[in-house]
Amino acid sequence: MNGKHKWLRISVVLCLVFTIIWLVLMIVSLLKTGPIDSFEKAVSLVKNPNVIFDLSYINAVFVTITTTMFFTILYLYCKTRDPELSLMSFVFVPVYCIFNLFVYYSQVTILPRIVSQMNTSGFPEMYKIMLGQFIQVWPHSGVAIINGFAYGILGIPSIIFGNLLMKGRRLTAIGGLLLLLNGVACIVGSIGYVMNNEILTAGSVIGGVLYLLSLIVILMAICRNEM
Repeated sequence: MNGKHKWLRISVVLCLVFTIIWLVLMIVSLLKTGPIDSFEKAVSLVKNPNVIFDLSYINAVFVTITTTMFFTILYLYCKTRDPELSLMSFVFVPVYCIFNLFVYYSQVTILPRIVSQMNTSGFPEMYKIMLGQFIQVWPHSGVAIINGFAYGILGIPSIIFGNLLMKGRRLTAIGGLLLLLNGVACIVGSIGYVMNNEILTAGSVIGGVLYLLSLIVILMAICRNEM
């Protein structure tokens, strides 16, 4: 196994670990708090955050970092097949990384400070408005839209790299197809945020599951020397 395949395997394993943790924490959070279907419920959650809330966003930071690593190594792998298309795809990856790091990091840094100021400041309504734009679990907030847009942006290289992987051997092609479908689902989710359509926004979650499956298949392809 050459260095490129070694680092591809390492990045896939890291992505798998943190993405599985993301899925588990999301399920636990839904079971514990239920769906966030009102602004009041979202505010109540961030006013009294539990351990799951903090762990979810700390883990989300690592998901973003390891995903950026994975797509960087994937670019190095795919550029031997189509260097121009691979480079054109890769330029979207740093945009995704910056946007998502801001969104997730803000939930454990900026958001608690806004909550604190709302409780002690003489202008609670102003801080309540700010809170409404910074709660990521509230789908109508500004950071939720940025988060959805970030995954929509990542959908572009997912589709292109997935298409390039589909030209490979059987498992590689299946992994590429799942990655491509993940990209389509994330773009649909991003459109859903713009249109304020809850059905379409579910594409982001579906994309996350497809991404997880693509990582599993790609890891299998690496272990079987099909890449």
